Amino acid sequence: MKLPEGVEKSVKTKPNGKTYTYYYWNPGRGTKRQAERIKLPNPEKQPRLFWAEVERRQTSTPTAYPAGSIGDLIARYRDSDEFKRLSEGTKSNYEVHMRRFEDCDGWGTLAVRGLEPIVVQMLRDSTKETPVMANQMLSVGGTIWDWAIPLNLAKLNPFEKVRDFEVPDRGHVPWPAWAIEHVRQRAWPDLLRMMRLGIMTCQRGSDMVEMGPEHRNGHGLLSRPKKTKKRRRAFMIPLTTADALELDRWAETPVTFTNSRWKQPIQRFREDLYLYSPKGAQYTPTACARAMGDGSPIRPKASSSASVGRSGSPVRSKNTSGTSTPRTPIIRPSTACEALASWSAPSKGYGVDQIANDIGMTRQNVEQYMRFRDQMKVAADGKKRLRLVTKED
Repeated sequence: MKLPEGVEKSVKTKPNGKTYTYYYWNPGRGTKRQAERIKLPNPEKQPRLFWAEVERRQTSTPTAYPAGSIGDLIARYRDSDEFKRLSEGTKSNYEVHMRRFEDCDGWGTLAVRGLEPIVVQMLRDSTKETPVMANQMLSVGGTIWDWAIPLNLAKLNPFEKVRDFEVPDRGHVPWPAWAIEHVRQRAWPDLLRMMRLGIMTCQRGSDMVEMGPEHRNGHGLLSRPKKTKKRRRAFMIPLTTADALELDRWAETPVTFTNSRWKQPIQRFREDLYLYSPKGAQYTPTACARAMGDGSPIRPKASSSASVGRSGSPVRSKNTSGTSTPRTPIIRPSTACEALASWSAPSKGYGVDQIANDIGMTRQNVEQYMRFRDQMKVAADGKKRLRLVTKED
């Protein structure tokens, strides 16, 4: 059960070994606003009393911050449709910084219109040891103040005046061709399917684990990403003929798993899913990410030059040229965007806009994912021009 805002759960074990669960009303837990917690009825034994008491507490609790204060602004934003439309993961990330705005020294009671850029910069500098989180804090603060300005809750956005910390751009690097071929030759069957499905669809792991034959439609695959399902409907991902035939083969062919501990290979088949584990269980998003973790053929352990896979055969951490295998999971949108751009002829008009339409992303996201590809192409073209100039001289 997901606990409502302001409710705390406590599990205690008595000397006799029995475990008891208690629930308390404690809306300011872990902050400077924390007061004495109040015991609530058990929702499993007395659900009506529990929810009635929670509702009474939520409606009768006085506002913790004065009107026009930053704490009041955060409370309003938390209760807004803008915030409620976000995915659970995004809400969780936002809450980290929203609680920081509430509980930072003096911020909670400080007037929204009295917040100066220098104060925001001081908060940014206090977290300079974690520059990524500091930059995320500026982004979240800027989003909240942008939301507040049209509602006349704020006049200016002080977060816009503070620059982000410079952070090395290491994300969204597409895999080179040799890495994809490395996975094709060495990956376990279920991980190979992950890679193939990721490149076919360019969707997140949380969406791929739900895909199955029921989503096939004509020459494409229907998808409705969980992260954006509240804002958009399902869309069709077009497939090449080879990819469409591959998915149809998966819908009819079991996967053969091998392991040195097993007497013989084991076959598993799920008629409702494309991706499943050696136990025949559906992958969860967490398990999908863990399958791509250290020790797999895709992300070898950094502590040794070779590791033993589920098949019992050694999996090398370097390719034939001695270059280390990339540690980024293969199922990244950047890799799929790279594949789409590579096999698509520009003369057919298959550019950024077409890719964005087919995989259900915005143009900005596709450009973000493909920026390393463009940089590498520019560098390669520069080297070619340099060679030509050298030859002419």
